Amino acid sequence: MGATMIPASADPSAPRQRHNRGPVGRVGRTITTAAAATAGVAAQTLSFSERMVAGAIARGIAQTSLHPVDVMRTRLQAKGVAKNWAPSVFLKGVLPQIILALPAGAMQFAAFEASKEKLAALLPGEKNQQVRDLLAGAAGATAAASFRVPQEVIKQRIQADIYPNMAVAVQTIAAAEGPAGFYRGALATMSRDVPWNALAFLFHGQAKSAFASAAGRKPTNQENLGLAGVSGAIAAVIMTPVDVVKTRLMTQRAGAVQYKGIIGTLNRIVQEEGAATLMKGVVPRVMFLAPLAGITFSVYEGVSTVIKKRKAREAIMSGQLTDASGLLPAPAPAAGMAFVAPRVARVGSVTGRTNRRVVCRRPVLL
Repeated sequence: MGATMIPASADPSAPRQRHNRGPVGRVGRTITTAAAATAGVAAQTLSFSERMVAGAIARGIAQTSLHPVDVMRTRLQAKGVAKNWAPSVFLKGVLPQIILALPAGAMQFAAFEASKEKLAALLPGEKNQQVRDLLAGAAGATAAASFRVPQEVIKQRIQADIYPNMAVAVQTIAAAEGPAGFYRGALATMSRDVPWNALAFLFHGQAKSAFASAAGRKPTNQENLGLAGVSGAIAAVIMTPVDVVKTRLMTQRAGAVQYKGIIGTLNRIVQEEGAATLMKGVVPRVMFLAPLAGITFSVYEGVSTVIKKRKAREAIMSGQLTDASGLLPAPAPAAGMAFVAPRVARVGSVTGRTNRRVVCRRPVLL
C-alpha cells in the first residue's frame, strides 16, 4: 500500500551532499523548501481560467438537470399560457438553457472567487467574513448577468409558447427588437439575482453558525449542502415577487407590450390580478433553487478537486514538489499519488528566535 518517498540522505549508498551555510542555516535547503512550498500552494490554487471551467461545468449540469422544474415555474408565472403539461413541454427551451448556462457559470464563479481574494485584503478578519461573502456573491451574479439575461429571455419565451425553438426565437427577437431585445427585463433580472445571491450567502453563514452552536461542531459536507439548500430556498421565497415581475417583462411579444418597468409592472399585476399573483410559481421556484444551489456548489467543488489533483501530479512528476525534508525533488510517483496540503514547520535560527516556514508534505496514495 505504501509508496512513501525516501530522501536521499536516508540511502547509505547516496553521496553526501554539501550545503552552503548562511547566517540562519542551510541556504540550499531554505531555497529548495521555499520553491517546493510555492509549487505546493500553486497546485492547490485554481487559476482564473480553471475557475471558469469548473463554474461552467457546475452551472451547466445544475441548470440542465433542473430544467423541467424551471419550465413549470415560467408557465405558471407567464400570463395567458395554456396549462398544458404534456411530457414534451418540460423540454421547452432546454437548448438555450444548456448553451448559455456554461458561460454564465464560468463568469459567475471566476468573478466570485476573484472578488473574495480582493475583499480578503480590503476587509480582513473573521468579523468581515459575511460581508465579504455577500459582496463576492453579488459580484458573481453581476458578472453572470451578461449571459443570464439573454438566456432568460430566449428560454422563457420558448417555455411560454411564444416561439417554437431557439433558432426562431433568436431570429425574431433580433429582427423585431434588435440587440436590446435580448436584454429586456435586465434590471428586473439583476434585481432578483443579485439580492438572491446576497441573501443566500447571508442565510447560509447564519445557518452554519447556528448549527455549530447547537451541535458543538462544524457541519459536515453533506450537512453543509443541506444548509445551503435551505438558505437558497428561503431567499427564493423572499424574491419570488421580483421573479414574477421579471417573467412578465421577458415574456412579452414585441408588438404587444403590456408591462413597462419594475414598479409599473408590479402595480399593474396587483391592480388587475391581486397581490397573491406575485407569489405565483413559488413552489417550483423553491424546488428549482434549493437543489440548484446544492448541485452547483457540490459539482464546482468536485471539479475543482479534480483539477487540483491533476496539477499536483504534474508538479510531482516535474520535480517541483519535494518530500518533507525539503532537500530533493520527488521521484516519479506511482499512479494515484497526489500532493497533500503544505504544513508549517518551526525552524530555529542562530538568533534564538523561532521562524515559521512552510514545508511540503510527502505525496500519498489517493
